[in-house]
Amino acid sequence: MSIKTLVLGLGNELYGDDGTGIHVVRQVEKEYRTSKKVPAWLEDVDFLECSLSGLLLLDVIEGYDRLIIVDTIKKVNPRPGQIHHLKEKDLRHIPGPSPHYVSIPQTLEIGSKLGLRVPERIEIIAVEAKSMYNLGEGLSLEMQRALPSIVEEVKKAVEKG
Repeated sequence: MSIKTLVLGLGNELYGDDGTGIHVVRQVEKEYRTSKKVPAWLEDVDFLECSLSGLLLLDVIEGYDRLIIVDTIKKVNPRPGQIHHLKEKDLRHIPGPSPHYVSIPQTLEIGSKLGLRVPERIEIIAVEAKSMYNLGEGLSLEMQRALPSIVEEVKKAVEKG
């Protein structure tokens, strides 16, 4: 039985480094799809760029066994491009800044309670970001330089599954 995997790049390209997940997933898919020898297991892997959050993600992640999320994180003194490998248990289960916000663990829990097939294996590749709130800025120079190493980390995660 094959394991259906979703590699999900979260973020918004219009807000600086927040678009990192989207850029990385786009590049990973491109490298796999244009490879001279496409691995057979790749037919069970989907790549998706997404700017949704909260419960809206249920429609995106439903039906997958494994979920790899690539997203940015904010730190007080960020080192743009610094990678952190997290599991679902590492994420906050508490509500976010608004009562309308639902975290990833809460989204998965709600999906399970609704009887939906949600991923059981979750890995988050969290990338420290410098600029995430300035409209139209594009990726910072530091993040642009870090993209190749982030792409390689995501490929390792995909292939170890």
